[in-house]
Amino acid sequence: MKEFEQGEQLLSSALRLVAEDEVTMGASAAVEARLRAEVRSLARARRWRASATLVAVAAVVLLAVAVPGWLTTMPRSLSGGPGTVAESGADTSALEIEAAFFPLAYVSVPMTGGQIVRLEMPATTLASFGVAPADSVNGVRPGTVLADVLVGDDGLARGVRFVRPMITTAQ
Repeated sequence: MKEFEQGEQLLSSALRLVAEDEVTMGASAAVEARLRAEVRSLARARRWRASATLVAVAAVVLLAVAVPGWLTTMPRSLSGGPGTVAESGADTSALEIEAAFFPLAYVSVPMTGGQIVRLEMPATTLASFGVAPADSVNGVRPGTVLADVLVGDDGLARGVRFVRPMITTAQ
């Protein structure tokens, strides 16, 4: 038992000596200044991220509130919804009735750019989209319909909408 007590006393005295030596040791003023500057920098970065997140959330909320209100004030001819009237790019005097775009098989493939291509399609194509074929339309050969196809830069068709020229009194 005496050996245990002697070992404990020896260990305690050695630890006291180490503690006394470490009291005089410390980080230099330069190390302390760099450490404080880094802590301040981290705190600034955290505050900046919190502010940026708050601004982003406010912008999303503002858009979520403003866009639907803005869309309701737009004329129907510009909103592009189903059954809207828009001017044709080829002949600005002819008005057209455009249906909404129907999604195609590759609608989920990402697209960075594309164009709308006007095609003349067989009227039987309408049935595959669940649309009843209309009677012959002015400006289109019998048995065909006009369609705008949204084609991506990769050549994949993403959507199709059917177009019907309106009959005007000038025609």
